[in-house]
Amino acid sequence: MQLSFSMSNCLMPHSRPLHGWASPASGVAGSCRALFLALALVAVALPAMAGSRSVTWYLDGSRVEQDLQVTGGYIEMSLPAAVQAGSLRVRPRGGARISRVQVVPVKPDHAVEKELIRLAEQQESLQDRLQALSVKEEIFKSAAKTQGGKAPRRTRTNPEPLTAIREGTDFAINRLEEVYRAKRRIERELKGLEKRQTALRQKGNGSGSMARIWLAGRQGQVQISYLTFGEGWQPRYDLRIGGAEAEIASWADLPRQEKGARVFVVPVRLVEASTAMAPLAVGQAPLSVGRLPVLSRQQEPGLQTVLTVVVRNETGTVLPAGTASGFWNGEFLGVAPLSGAKPGENLEVTFGR
Repeated sequence: MQLSFSMSNCLMPHSRPLHGWASPASGVAGSCRALFLALALVAVALPAMAGSRSVTWYLDGSRVEQDLQVTGGYIEMSLPAAVQAGSLRVRPRGGARISRVQVVPVKPDHAVEKELIRLAEQQESLQDRLQALSVKEEIFKSAAKTQGGKAPRRTRTNPEPLTAIREGTDFAINRLEEVYRAKRRIERELKGLEKRQTALRQKGNGSGSMARIWLAGRQGQVQISYLTFGEGWQPRYDLRIGGAEAEIASWADLPRQEKGARVFVVPVRLVEASTAMAPLAVGQAPLSVGRLPVLSRQQEPGLQTVLTVVVRNETGTVLPAGTASGFWNGEFLGVAPLSGAKPGENLEVTFGR
């Protein structure tokens, strides 16, 4: 909000106006009254302000925590479509008392709902065409088999039976190829429709929900938390191989960036997690750095270096499966999949192949 006058003007005493002249103070006073009214309306229109937010990513989901300042005794909070049913928790802060919590589904936007209906009709039409093509496929398959199984008989009307059989077979096969191309095109269109429907549902929050929270008083703080399933973080490693040891540094690839949020990762799935596990903060530095003993190292002959190395996980923690960039004596050898390993287990990885 931009103001054309200072708040101090509302507090300054003003002289009495001269007869026949408009008082500057009356204009300022009117502006002050308008300002105070606007501030009051803003306070009513904004019942809650978002506070600190943290997201802890697991290999198959996340846990979201957010602090909220409530004014007016009521707050609404949108929950994502991927939220696990029953995972919402609301904790009072600073002496607040929660009187009621309600989770309701969110109805899609009218325009989004209309577009979803149109896409569903288009999807049904494509599926009908795909079914018709499947019938054509069977017909032309049968025709090709029939033509190929005919015995060549020369007649007055068919002096070249082999040529006629070959032409009939080629015709049936060509029509089959047309059917296959049409089916592939329709299948691609169906996949595109599914992606479009998913994007629209996420945009309109069609499968999401809304958390409604009532407090016993008009002022208070609450902390909400919930779990999401589906997307999780992906481990990424740098494996630098030297002599008898290899240095391993771990990083986190996140499904999306959380602006303004503190981000952490835990190297397990949600069902395996516990409160005793300390989350690792995601930042510019690697999550962890350790050294692994090299049990064997074999270089394959060729123009470019191909190296297979076996190391043992002696970091004391689980190394989840991910991808690894390999370095040998400082030379980058490429990226390879890295299978997970528990403490004490061996890892074999080949770089450069």
